[in-house]
This record gives sequence, C-alpha cells and structure tokens, in this order.
Amino acid sequence: MDGIGISVTLDGGHLSVTPTNAVGRLALGGGPLTVDLRDIAAVTVHEAGPLRNGRLDLRLRDGRSYQLAFTRAHQDDFARLQGILVARRGPQVPLPRAADLAPPLRGHGFFNVPVLEETAVVRALCGPAPTGERASEAELRLRDDHVQVLVEGYAVGVLSTAAAYAYRVPLERVGGSGRCRVRLWWTREHPEFACSVALDLAEPEFALPLNTVDPLAPHLPPGRPFQLTGEREHLDVLVPLMDSAYLPGKALVVASLHLVERAGPRSTSVVVALRVDGRDIGELGRQTSGRFRPLVGPLEEAGLPCHADVVLVGNAIAVEGKALLTPPEELPDEFIQRVRGLLRA
Repeated sequence: MDGIGISVTLDGGHLSVTPTNAVGRLALGGGPLTVDLRDIAAVTVHEAGPLRNGRLDLRLRDGRSYQLAFTRAHQDDFARLQGILVARRGPQVPLPRAADLAPPLRGHGFFNVPVLEETAVVRALCGPAPTGERASEAELRLRDDHVQVLVEGYAVGVLSTAAAYAYRVPLERVGGSGRCRVRLWWTREHPEFACSVALDLAEPEFALPLNTVDPLAPHLPPGRPFQLTGEREHLDVLVPLMDSAYLPGKALVVASLHLVERAGPRSTSVVVALRVDGRDIGELGRQTSGRFRPLVGPLEEAGLPCHADVVLVGNAIAVEGKALLTPPEELPDEFIQRVRGLLRA
C-alpha cells in the first residue's frame, strides 16, 4: 500500500518501507527501511482529518523512530496495518518518560518569561565562574496549582501565578509537559549567591501551533513578521482554523511555502503562497516573495517544501495572517548547511 512518499509492504515477519520521492527519503533517513516485526516496541496511528494528513508512528526497541504519513484515502489501510503490527511486535518495553516526549513550545528568540527560582538548585547547576550565564533547555510540567520548571532534571523553580494560569491551556493541549529554551545567570561577587532563570516563550496563544507537520522537513527559523495578502479569498480554510484555536481570536499554524504565478495587468509575477495541510491561506507580497524565491524554489523542486510559522488573528468575518520569517541573508549556518545537504540527497 502507499503512503505519502512511501510504499509499504508486509512480507512474513518483516515490514518494508520504500521511499518513492524526496519526502519519503527524508522520513526514512535516506531509506529504504526493513524492520523485523519483533523489533517493534510501539506503533500508534494519528488519524487523518479534513485539514491534516494521518501518521503512523513506529518506534523500535533500539530507540529509532519513524513517522509514516498517509492521506485520508489510505486511513483504513494504515489502521489495519497498525493492528497487525501491534499483534506481532516484540514484548512490551517501557515507554520513555514524559519528559523525553515533551513537545517544543515556540519562543521569541529572547528570554522574556522570568522563573521564581530555587537558588540552591540553580547554584548546583552553575559553573565555577564567579559570574556567568548559559543557555539550556527547560521542561515545563503542569501541576495542580503551578507550573514547575526543570533544567537537566532539576527543579529550578516555578512560573509566577499569573504565568502559570496563562500557559495552562497550551500545556494541557500537549499532555501537561512542554519544553523551551532557558537562560541561567549567576554571580558570586556579592555576600550571597545571586541568580536568575528566564524562559524563551511566545505568548500562550502563539506558543503551540494548531497543526503538525513532518518534524524532519525544513522549517524556517521564526523571525520578523511579514504581512500576508489575499486572506479574504481563503476564509473557508482560515475560519475553521480560528474556530479550533485554544485561545479565542489568536492562533499559530505551520504553513508550507510554494511558488505560484500571478497574472498582473502588464506582466506575470511569481509569488510565495502559504498553505496549511495543502490548502492556501494567503501569500507574501511581490517584493517579499522576491527575497524568498531563491530559497523556496529549489526546495519545492526537490519535493521538500520548507515550512514557516504563521500568526493568525481574527474571527468568522475576517482573519489577518503574518508569517514569521528569517530573511535568507540572515539564516543561521546550521540551517543553510542542512538545506544544502537535502538538495544534494
């Protein structure tokens, strides 16, 4: 049977997955993939919906994991495959701790949310320098009346009462645990050890996108907001998205970027259109599109369209979108090298 960019066969005691395009190769780490059914530790299916593709998550006993995407047309095939794999997989092994599975929360690129820190714990995490700071990753865990913040497994503090109330909804959406960047600062140049802890977190309504995409696909680092145009023509897509927002009137989505031709009164231009689950939600203006065409075009031709975060604000009457994009000339080297590697594959 076929999925998105893959062909799947079950032969005896083995599952074989063969990529059929660049998207499939990306999902399989180059592919093809052959798995002994006894090596499967867990298999789950996320059903396809009107605005999203389905996904079969496969985790092996050696820790490797794969995501096999499919359309609604193949929903029943992958549901049956899940049943077969569950029945014939290896003995149950413990799942990773919730901390290992905490999904990422979006940030602003700077540390704007203070933590009510536990000084003794932070001191244990700090280096020997008399004054210093370092960035790491924090996990936010939802508790009955507060949000606990952990760094490297240590509880370094909690969010303020107001912040805990504000971020409760997005954390509940992801099972009570999320992760983000954190900065530790300290000084020993005073009679008493002093420190601070701060998180890089977007506003609660924009900390978690409404939709999910392949985590291995190229994703432009969030940057400055670029206004979309033509949203009014796509209210059939945008209004249902706003209806599913977990905080009224504001939402974050992940959109794919594509080049499309637009006919003008005197000439035809190529602009960057943005799509959520394959459906248009708007496009960048001509001048902004010109800046991003050299990046979007080659990836799309290779079958690997890049994605970007889009902020939506509005209601059932009107919706405004802004794409959070880092311009090509400001992209970090890590992202550029990854794109080059994908294009060479």
